[in-house]
Amino acid sequence: MSEDKEMNQSEPVNNKDELLNAIAEMDVDMDRTITLTDEETGEDIEFIVNDTFNMNGKEYIVLLQPTEDPDADYEYVIMETVSVDGEEMLQTLTDKEADVIYDYYDKLCEELYGDDEESDE
Repeated sequence: MSEDKEMNQSEPVNNKDELLNAIAEMDVDMDRTITLTDEETGEDIEFIVNDTFNMNGKEYIVLLQPTEDPDADYEYVIMETVSVDGEEMLQTLTDKEADVIYDYYDKLCEELYGDDEESDE
């Protein structure tokens, strides 16, 4: 995914407490958007919190990046929740682990929600 590779691969991107606060402060429309800052460019990027899941004892969060095209599908980014010096942070996945984690999440969604292609028929 190009979006997650643009973010710094080795350093946490944002504080989990800020993420949790953003979720807790959802408005009446159930707005679940958060803004993360790319530490390399300083660019703020808005995401929609879509899901969380555990794999091999680690916690992950699934973020959707809206597009300007209303007919386009959302791109999603999976980040790991990590503890750094006792503080919860979000960290991008390494290239090595990304394929495994994205495949796991795809299979998890397929098990929970079924195959979208089958439901379209």
